[in-house]
Amino acid sequence: MLIRKLEERDYNAYRRLFEEAFSEYLEFLKHENPKRYQKERQEREQVTRSGFDFYLKTGSSFAAEEDCKVVGYVTSQTVNDMQGMLLWVEYIVVQREFRRRGIGIALLRKLLDYAKGIGMNRISSTINPDNEASIRLALKSGFDIKDWKSASFTIRKS
Repeated sequence: MLIRKLEERDYNAYRRLFEEAFSEYLEFLKHENPKRYQKERQEREQVTRSGFDFYLKTGSSFAAEEDCKVVGYVTSQTVNDMQGMLLWVEYIVVQREFRRRGIGIALLRKLLDYAKGIGMNRISSTINPDNEASIRLALKSGFDIKDWKSASFTIRKS
């Protein structure tokens, strides 16, 4: 297995893996939270070239390759919060048939090494409390996990 920086040539694999993961998420919601499922399905996030290019330019996003095929990735960006700069993990995705082989941990370790190398001392993300696999991965990687609460307001056009 090879963990390397995300590259231009990874766009199609990135898109494929994102679609696979989002479809899994929708299937989970369909059974666990039908109301949210309807909302998420209607507002389904799409992978765009500009979104991919954003993560490509951050320099802090990585792909996992097995036999010259991208089977996972982690995307992140540097953000500034009230406590200073941190690396924000947006997505970590591993193709279903390659899970539980240490790829997720390897991706996060690469991200941790990257953060140390640029002098960053914090990495953060949000994890859905119903996503047990993500929680296990974060705990194995040494993350502290607290409850996830979200508040948002949508301004509607008049």
